[in-house]
Amino acid sequence: MQLARWISDIAHVRSAPGHAYGLSVGRLLAEEQPRLLRLPEHEMRCDRTVAVTPGKTSYVRFDLNDYSIPHALVRRPLTVVASEKTVRIVDGQVEVARHARSYDRGKVIADPAHIAELALHKSHAHELRGRDLLRSVCEHADGVLDALALRGEHLGGHTSSLLQLLKRHGAPELDRAMAEAIERGATGAGSIAHVLDQRARTRKRLPTLDAVLPDDPRVRDLRVTPHALDRYDELYANPDRAGEDEP
Repeated sequence: MQLARWISDIAHVRSAPGHAYGLSVGRLLAEEQPRLLRLPEHEMRCDRTVAVTPGKTSYVRFDLNDYSIPHALVRRPLTVVASEKTVRIVDGQVEVARHARSYDRGKVIADPAHIAELALHKSHAHELRGRDLLRSVCEHADGVLDALALRGEHLGGHTSSLLQLLKRHGAPELDRAMAEAIERGATGAGSIAHVLDQRARTRKRLPTLDAVLPDDPRVRDLRVTPHALDRYDELYANPDRAGEDEP
């Protein structure tokens, strides 16, 4: 309303600059309108096209913002086609991603499907590295993993559990437990953990418990310097000195 009022009451009543008869802008516009060409029926495309190559991460940078792409396209040359409202990423002639355009700076615009795909890829890569580690330190790891695969078991969960057992008991103990589990025909991580626990009880070893720490990084990142325990051995050997102060 304010703009329309300004046009009708101020802009159009002004005298046209350089006109010999002093006609108003509104009068001249009305005379000129019949001579103007019609606007095109189809919208004129004025998209901005930019060639990009993503780095290590599954994002491309355009106009100071990062837009997600499928993880499989990392390090491949792509093209950004940006309109007023949309940012499209194309691989050749194929559109691989589409986002609402952001005019902010330093924003990360991510498609949830791309994030889920990336998480799955990382999980799978971690699982494969875990299997390779088990195979490199335990002779019977292949037999265990093959048996699990034949039963259609989810290898990721078993691999994670076996890695925890490796950390807790060491490679020789774990390998012997794997061999026994294969012989029994019970190759799950739970069965192997049971074998390890039985062996520990037979040797009268105390069970190893995982440390449960809070999420506070001040605690998780804390490093404690161990000290020699000889002093306690002396107190145990000489109980009469337990109450004495050190000089």
